[in-house]
Amino acid sequence: MKIKVFNADDHPLLRKGVTDLLKESDDIQWVGSAADGKEALEKIRNLQPDVAILDIEMPHHTGLEVAQILMEEGIKTRFVLLTLFKEESFFRNAMKVGVKGYLLKESSEKEILECIRSVNQGKPYVNSSLTQFLMFEKKENNILENLTNHEVNILKLIARQKTTAEIANMLFITPKTVSNHRGNIGKKLNLSGEQNGLLKWAIENRDLLS
Repeated sequence: MKIKVFNADDHPLLRKGVTDLLKESDDIQWVGSAADGKEALEKIRNLQPDVAILDIEMPHHTGLEVAQILMEEGIKTRFVLLTLFKEESFFRNAMKVGVKGYLLKESSEKEILECIRSVNQGKPYVNSSLTQFLMFEKKENNILENLTNHEVNILKLIARQKTTAEIANMLFITPKTVSNHRGNIGKKLNLSGEQNGLLKWAIENRDLLS
């Protein structure tokens, strides 16, 4: 069975380029395209493609917003973002929302097709030049995996700039117990004995704790 694929891009030439590529692929069925986020939202709802390739920067809704809205509605379509942006923040936001594929517009035709096939099978696919972000994300997640649930909860409260006494009251434990936990967390995160080092780390890495 062919993979039903939809694409959206506000640049006519880029949209046509992807459309032509999809039409020429034996295992893919092109089902439609859109020139902006609003049109993409409506068409994807109606067409229910297996995979949707979306430009991040589009009028009315960004590709990321379209993907987020539709996934929250429970659509089964899997999403690929095609973008000019190499910034880590865009990549992280896409991964956090649940986007399965992330490609740069400089990607080869082979990469785009490989991405579609991978994403259709539920496997994530990231442009080769962005894999360092993926490795960084795994490293950060592994750091948090070393913490107990209780320690993660305490770290979240530290990120909200709660004092040891406030944390103790909120969790119904003694301030000494909180201090012990703070010490253990600092060791697990390999933090130096710098004053307020744990507080600084928690605030800087607040995204990981959300």
